[in-house]
Amino acid sequence: MERNDAPIAYRAQEAVATITLNAPERRNALSTHLIAELRGALARAVADRDVRVIVLDHAGPVFCAGADLKESAAAHSLAALPAAHLADALADIAESPKPVVAVVRGSARGGGLGLIAAADFSVAHFEAEMAFSEVRLGVVPAVIGPVVARRITPARMRELFLVGGGFVVEGADVFTAEEAATWGLVSTAVYEEHLDAVVADLVRRLKLGGPSAQAGIKALTAAPDLRGELRGAAAVTAEYFFSEEGREGIRSFIEKRPASWVG
Repeated sequence: MERNDAPIAYRAQEAVATITLNAPERRNALSTHLIAELRGALARAVADRDVRVIVLDHAGPVFCAGADLKESAAAHSLAALPAAHLADALADIAESPKPVVAVVRGSARGGGLGLIAAADFSVAHFEAEMAFSEVRLGVVPAVIGPVVARRITPARMRELFLVGGGFVVEGADVFTAEEAATWGLVSTAVYEEHLDAVVADLVRRLKLGGPSAQAGIKALTAAPDLRGELRGAAAVTAEYFFSEEGREGIRSFIEKRPASWVG
């Protein structure tokens, strides 16, 4: 495991590379630094011939709170915006020739759900709370759209993106991993005490497959030019982050007040 203060921790053991989002004090928010470290860890795992499976885990009670909003508020160019860097990280996960398993022990928002959707498998605590919260900030979750669209129907994606949280239960601001599993956004939802055992069994079964065959299967089932699509979507997301509405939405979140359009 890498040093404790790094935003990403890395451990390779028994043919498994475990990449841990390691900024719990910031709810593992996707800063440009964390994203760069994540991409470096993914490249390291792919290059290691002894690694067969990549596990994406997290420290603390939150899997990932989405984009770092303080950094986003200070950004005035595409290059400085965390969401712009997220595009390539999602492509790295989706296009990895080795299977990627996301372990979701706690809540996820926005870009965190993008990480989950980009992974080949996701095993989540069934009560983990999730939301596509971007719309409430006056922005569009375009950058994660291409990977989310691989998981759920267009109609479901539109509903979730429009309302931000849950919609089945009146007044719900979130949905659970249990619900997400019924839609296909999460692979499987289990009780917390069974989570590690389920992940271990999945990893065991993945290591039974031929590594070249698995890489071939991922290539066979890949979306055409996913990376290019993600980069284009990131530019759309940036337009909304830099808009007057987006700036107001992020300010209102940081200032812990309702946005100006909330009646």
